[in-house]
Amino acid sequence: MLADLVLGEARQEMTQAAMRLYGLDDLEQVRALFRLLWRSGENWRQSVIAYGEEGPVAVLQRGKSGLRITPRLVVSALRAIGPIALARIGWRMRLQSAVSPRKPPGSYIISELHVAVGARGRGVGRQLLDFAEREARDLGYRQIALHTLTNNPARHLYERQGFRTVEVRSDARYERLTGVAGNVLMVKDLAPGQSMNS
Repeated sequence: MLADLVLGEARQEMTQAAMRLYGLDDLEQVRALFRLLWRSGENWRQSVIAYGEEGPVAVLQRGKSGLRITPRLVVSALRAIGPIALARIGWRMRLQSAVSPRKPPGSYIISELHVAVGARGRGVGRQLLDFAEREARDLGYRQIALHTLTNNPARHLYERQGFRTVEVRSDARYERLTGVAGNVLMVKDLAPGQSMNS
């Protein structure tokens, strides 16, 4: 379900970048790899899913994503995408790491925020960000951090919600491969006692 939501359409920014990055032409292979990585890192445990009349329309994942590469994961990946594609992924993941800014320690981390293409513009992303901010405040965090693709239109939403860009990481090799310059680290400071609408 989450793979279909996050990688729902081949034209989505995230999907296009993932397909190019991992060298996979088949959307189903990308979804299979995503499912494996999501389960292995147990990222789903920290996910909030928004539902509309049509079913799941958005997902917010909070906390650091922790991928543990195990023999079982490697065997599962071999089955899902094949040995040639798997062999390419190692250096490509290192390239992805090169354009992924480190999130500030001690911050409430938003690892993923995806809204289905058909549900965009309805305020679902804003509602999930509001949820994250309330939770961060309740847990005593003083800052929320996320990073996103440099070409992600959602950057405007994040800015309207009070996030500011603190770092941009790009790499010419990454851009040649994916068509995206890199990633942007955005943070929102949470002043003690400040309400969400201040």
